[in-house]
Amino acid sequence: MLKKEVFAWSVYDLANTAFSALFVTFFFPLYIKQYLGGNEFQIGLVFGLSMLLVAVTVPFIGALSDRLGRRMPFIILFTVLCCAATYLVMYANLAFALMFGFIANYFYHAALTVYNAILPKISDKKNVGKVSGIGVSVGYIGTFLSLLMTWAVLNYLGWETLSGVKAMFPATAMFFIGFSLITFFVIKDKPAKHAKLRANILRSFSDVKQTIVRIKHHKSLVWFLITTFLYVNAINAVIVFLYLYGRSEIGLTVKAFMGVYIVFSIAAAIGAIVFGKITDWIGPKRTLGIAGVLWIITLFVLIKTTSLTTFIIGGILGGVALGSVWTSMRPLLLEIAPKKKEGQFFGFMELSDKFSGVIGPIIFGFLAVRTGYFWAILSLLIFFILGLLALYKVKAR
Repeated sequence: MLKKEVFAWSVYDLANTAFSALFVTFFFPLYIKQYLGGNEFQIGLVFGLSMLLVAVTVPFIGALSDRLGRRMPFIILFTVLCCAATYLVMYANLAFALMFGFIANYFYHAALTVYNAILPKISDKKNVGKVSGIGVSVGYIGTFLSLLMTWAVLNYLGWETLSGVKAMFPATAMFFIGFSLITFFVIKDKPAKHAKLRANILRSFSDVKQTIVRIKHHKSLVWFLITTFLYVNAINAVIVFLYLYGRSEIGLTVKAFMGVYIVFSIAAAIGAIVFGKITDWIGPKRTLGIAGVLWIITLFVLIKTTSLTTFIIGGILGGVALGSVWTSMRPLLLEIAPKKKEGQFFGFMELSDKFSGVIGPIIFGFLAVRTGYFWAILSLLIFFILGLLALYKVKAR
């Protein structure tokens, strides 16, 4: 394990998790609905359709990064574009805000595809779960730090003010790009000795085509992708609509949610560290199964939420479950993926993740608008139950 590289790799988790917390979960949905007159279905469409575009493009991005042996140029470019779109949301009307949200979310997830493929370069089979857990837990430290930044900004500009909410978009962008610089300068690529860029692009398309044709020979990959598809359907919906749900059901204020979300983040960080060790002990498949059961329990608690106390309990369980999913998912894929095709297989994991990102937020947003949050949350239970059944079919090494 390369300690300096592990640190720099995990710092990017710190940076990008702040985007997930502040932009995806909190201020973008709040800004669209509360200040620009949008609704849950429009928010679901933004995140869903942007993930559809990611789903179509990430396998080729992963395959090209494999052939070039270069990860960092992709990560740097996508991060800069994500942060630029995030910054511009504050200046936009409803239509342009939705468009910038689409762009920001697309490049955020495109960067994650290549970022995940760095993991096998900085770890080995004995500690891949531990390193993955470090990344996830440091990510939630980033969430904690970004919430402290939010607290300072909103204390100055006002907790329920338009100026305060708008200021969080440039603040989020600067936080993301600022911490990412550590990763950009420390992680060094070792370019593969292959043909020129044009030839590598053509061969990347060929690699993906061959993998699709031969996917029947990777049955465990198919079942793994189905599992992640079902799991992430529900998880993405919870991430996008958690605050709006709390605001609707128990009248949760912006300031109260800040404190609650800190508790969630601490629970997720602890869950990532603990389940990183559990992953190395019992294997990533069993760990992912435990995570699915935890999510089912979490959703039952959220359905019964009538007070801040039950909302916090559900959030703590969900935080632990979230940390355990991300910690075990990457090591499980590495047990399935052939050597030298990790980036491409991570691309297919992102393909599954983002197609689930298409359906989950859109279905949840539709049900929330048409029937209310009860049926929206209840529908997510189906995804986790089916995900556990699909996980049973995965054969890990």
